[in-house]
Amino acid sequence: MKRLLFISCFLMFGFAAFSQGNDTFSVNRDSLKNQRENRLLKDTLKNVYGPLTTRYTYEKNFKFNNLIFNFPDTIPDNLHRFTDIERNNNLGQNLGNMGTAYRNLYFEPSMVVGRRSGYDAYDEFYIGPEDIKYFDTKSPFTEMNVVFGGGRRGGTDIVFALNDSIYLNLGFQYKSVRAEKQVSFLSTGDFQSKGTNYNFFGFVRPKKLPRYLALFNFTQMKFNVDEQGGILDPAIDPANNDPKEEPTYFKYKDANVVLDNAESYDKRGGVHIYQQYDLDSVLQVYHSGTFYNQVVRYTDVYNLSGSDSLMYRPVGQKLQRDSIKDRTTYNEFSNEFGIKGYTKNFSYTVFYRSRYLKYDNRILGGEGADLESYLGGTLRQKITPKVFLKASGEYLIGGGFFVEGDFTSSFFDARVSKVSSMPTYLSELYAGQQGYWINGFKNEQSENLYGELKLNTDGLSFRPLLRFNRIANYIYYDQNKRPNQAGSDIVILAPGFHFDFKLARRWKWSSSFYYNTVSGGSADLYRLPDMLVNGQLAYKNVIFDGKMIIHTGIDLHYRSAYYANAYNPIVQQYYVQDGFETDAFLKADLFLNFKVQNFQFFVKSAHLNQGITTDGYFLTPYYTGVKRTLDIGVRWAFYN
Repeated sequence: MKRLLFISCFLMFGFAAFSQGNDTFSVNRDSLKNQRENRLLKDTLKNVYGPLTTRYTYEKNFKFNNLIFNFPDTIPDNLHRFTDIERNNNLGQNLGNMGTAYRNLYFEPSMVVGRRSGYDAYDEFYIGPEDIKYFDTKSPFTEMNVVFGGGRRGGTDIVFALNDSIYLNLGFQYKSVRAEKQVSFLSTGDFQSKGTNYNFFGFVRPKKLPRYLALFNFTQMKFNVDEQGGILDPAIDPANNDPKEEPTYFKYKDANVVLDNAESYDKRGGVHIYQQYDLDSVLQVYHSGTFYNQVVRYTDVYNLSGSDSLMYRPVGQKLQRDSIKDRTTYNEFSNEFGIKGYTKNFSYTVFYRSRYLKYDNRILGGEGADLESYLGGTLRQKITPKVFLKASGEYLIGGGFFVEGDFTSSFFDARVSKVSSMPTYLSELYAGQQGYWINGFKNEQSENLYGELKLNTDGLSFRPLLRFNRIANYIYYDQNKRPNQAGSDIVILAPGFHFDFKLARRWKWSSSFYYNTVSGGSADLYRLPDMLVNGQLAYKNVIFDGKMIIHTGIDLHYRSAYYANAYNPIVQQYYVQDGFETDAFLKADLFLNFKVQNFQFFVKSAHLNQGITTDGYFLTPYYTGVKRTLDIGVRWAFYN
């Protein structure tokens, strides 16, 4: 009842603010035609087509009446950070190679408070509807990012967009990841991961119906990963029979692994449309619809007389050889209907959403179906030109909820939320050749806070930060690799800071420090290293009016020792373990980023200190990080 009361007050507040409507924007406030009046986009004799005539935005900016455009990145700074770990500021873990299962180290509450599939190891690589960039271009725009990583690791990202006019835009994106095995490598073409993303997108605003706008996209991702199960413990590896040779995990291509034939498969994607219609200058109606499909498979032919017995158990009478063909399908069809409006300093969105879900496990031989209904909305207030306050809320009728507040200013940013989300299908119901469970977990609940001060002076930036989470009914995978629920609270308190200092005219030091504490009755179920540190010493020079830029230096990352979560490839889940402590390590990367007009490239010597301060390192137990490599990449933009 309290939640329904909250939603009612939320709606009343939105309509009250709307009714104030004294000072309003034009009906064309969010139109591309009106936005193109920006002086930066006017044709000039000096630069008719280029970065200032090409820009992009996201669906959320239309939906929340906050149409902000970004321009293509023309600065080569940190172009060398191309892996999923580096893109996330070294605050995650994977299996030591590109395109492998990814997990955030810090707790992130799900903003989908209803059911989810639970197969999220490859969420990091999926370009969903919320990630699509909608372009406004005065000429055809193409951007290519290509990486040739050492160890035959590589990636390609190509984006193309074209405006027929201000009323129609079409484009596509192709993104791929290819990484050969870094351990137990046989020959060229022995891939560990192969992933492909592609999407088609566009918008249409009919010339004869200027009050109507539609955004649409089609997305698809497919990942195939050869699962190795980790490096075989040197203490039991029969290949370590030389008494003169000290056992080590760091043999890389010559290492032996647990699994030989296992493969994970994740295919997902769908169709999405967002459309809105302006009823008058301050009121619109909108609808968004999505069909989403995910297919997950795990296959292997194993022999329990060898190392496979470390991963699998006997099933039935087949005590030696058997095969696994696990398959799960998840489908979602959702529709959201809402109204929204804005005044000069205020905007709101109110909606109703329905989700029809299907979960099908091959061995169970049946489909589980749910129909969910939501109410919610968002309020955004501009207090001053540099101070914004946003409040969002969502209630799943008969299920979970979340409320969130965001405060943004030039001095201080803060985000606070309270979330109650339902367990995933995978944690509740699973049947596979190697396991079976039916659970009745309670909603996972959390209270979350992130705050950051911004203290800036000439040549120096210091931003203290604090991360706080209190988690009740925490759902995790235990030492037996099965889903479980914590019986008491977990409290994460992680203070830290970002510090940037200009050492000289062209030299700069940048760093981040995180100190992590976990307390509460179930503290042992959430593992974090005590310290995470990033640092960069860089030299930068800009010449020829910005047409040529050099950015070079060294990146450092330190992670303290802790019992990191291990990985179970059968269900693509990280789980708590107590038998393998990942040692503290320091990783150093030497890099050079360079730009000449619209062409950028980088060269990087990654893990430069291997063999000097360490033989190797682990992000995940039994999975070594990539050894010293030479990586090269390019980014090339075309505006005609």
